[in-house]
Amino acid sequence: MNLPLKRWLVAPRISAGSLPGWPDVLAQILHNRGVSEPADVDAFLNDDGCQIFDPLIMEGVKISVERIGQAISRGEMIAIYGDFDADGVTAAALLRDVLAPLGARTITYIPNRAEEGYGVNNPALESLRAQGATLAITVDCGVSAVHEIDYARQIGLDVIVVDHHQIPQQLPDAVAVINPRRSDCEYPFKDLAAVGVAFKLAQALLRTLPIRNGKSASEIQREILDLVALGTVADVAPLLGENRALVRRGLESLKRTHRPGLRQLVSRAGLKFDDIDSQSISYVLGPRLNSAGRLHDALVSYRLLTTKSDEEARELAEELETTNQERQKLTADALNRAREEILACGDVPKLIVVSGEHYPSGVVGLVAGKLMEEFYRPALVIELGDEASRGSARSIAELDITEALSNCEDLLLRYGGHARAAGFTIPNHNFDLFKARLMTIVDSRFEGFELQPSLHVDRELAFREITWDLYHLLENLAPFGYGNPVPTFLTRGMLVAEARAVGKDPLHLRLRLTDGRRSWNAIGFKLGQCASDVRQRKVDVVYSLETNEWNDRISLQLHIKDLKLS
Repeated sequence: MNLPLKRWLVAPRISAGSLPGWPDVLAQILHNRGVSEPADVDAFLNDDGCQIFDPLIMEGVKISVERIGQAISRGEMIAIYGDFDADGVTAAALLRDVLAPLGARTITYIPNRAEEGYGVNNPALESLRAQGATLAITVDCGVSAVHEIDYARQIGLDVIVVDHHQIPQQLPDAVAVINPRRSDCEYPFKDLAAVGVAFKLAQALLRTLPIRNGKSASEIQREILDLVALGTVADVAPLLGENRALVRRGLESLKRTHRPGLRQLVSRAGLKFDDIDSQSISYVLGPRLNSAGRLHDALVSYRLLTTKSDEEARELAEELETTNQERQKLTADALNRAREEILACGDVPKLIVVSGEHYPSGVVGLVAGKLMEEFYRPALVIELGDEASRGSARSIAELDITEALSNCEDLLLRYGGHARAAGFTIPNHNFDLFKARLMTIVDSRFEGFELQPSLHVDRELAFREITWDLYHLLENLAPFGYGNPVPTFLTRGMLVAEARAVGKDPLHLRLRLTDGRRSWNAIGFKLGQCASDVRQRKVDVVYSLETNEWNDRISLQLHIKDLKLS
């Protein structure tokens, strides 16, 4: 058996009783996430609002409120310039929902991924100005748009930037650049998604400007938190600090949402409102909202979030369902093609680069992510164009891909992103030099060690410690996601009483694990080939705890992440 597939990193055990009043296993998990001071633990476990900070602390918010207030009082047209992913779409919808009761006249623009690419572009600015806009608010884009925002000013369009991406060497000369990552910004939480930054601006607007529709500021604020949860989780922002506090409240708002579009989307996806959690957003709702911008027009998702019509909501939810199925097929086809291209070369290189006209721009990021996970290498997938090409990169923990792209800035038309994910546009005549320079960077960073994925384990448990009580204790740590993953445990010497491969092909592994007195069911996805190797053997297992519902009966089971013979 060729397992384990990963390097197991078991967190060092902390001393017993380190968190008085709470079980040691909970204290260990919180410590592993950097939460160990009593005040921080209390804030993490109890949503009392102490981690939601004053929006006016954020650089640029105060002057933005003044300029928006001026625009409203003068009757100016305000353009909301979003982005085509779930974070950008939810942020645009949020600003629209806040500006409307303040009496603002607004129009919304979201670029087309295939035709325009990411970010602010001059033709779009010209179109907004021609429609009468004199103020534009960019959300989830704009922090790198130095030349475009200069052009906007020349044509009589003021710009406020609301963004969360990494700060470039030069900020645009806008009315304000609101981004908590700015070095001169004293805002204490730096990891907000774009929809979170938009929410902070919304808080300040609701606190400062008069509301004209009869609703209170607190009511409007509660109603937009569903969008904050959707965008934050879908954008894989860390669920710690203020993000965690906002998402916890946002999930409750989402369960009670009055948005016809979200109600239809949830129903069409087969979810129950009472069961919606962060995983529902990550794997069900987020991909559907993203699918429109990936393949067609993100305005479909925007309209779904903002429509008041039940009939339109049903039509848009059905359209997103169909588009998401199309996205799944395109991704699978492109992934198979990329995998064949990689394996045909023999040894997998330290940097994966695949390119061609047959990689649709809407799925290159998804394909890059799946290649990165499968081969544990930084992966770039590029759709070749006639003169310039667009690509997406996903990286492993050992390489900051946006920093690597910054070392190729002279070869690129544009780029941007985060440490683990980025997008870029490159002139075709620079492609070979770009690939060679990136390969040199990767070779120097990875020299001297073997690339192997790691599996972080929160704590080693004895078999007897696996209980329903433990599962319910862990529920206090939700919502789970990036930065606050589902707790993972290691138990050694489990006897495999039953083992069989299940599912299609069959790919998956179904086990019955016992210590001779108790037993638990377990499932290991894509481990079906191990069934005969582990049957009636003792194994060490890394797993998380989850529930399984079958025939109206709910049972506790182990979700296997990795295993090896004891």
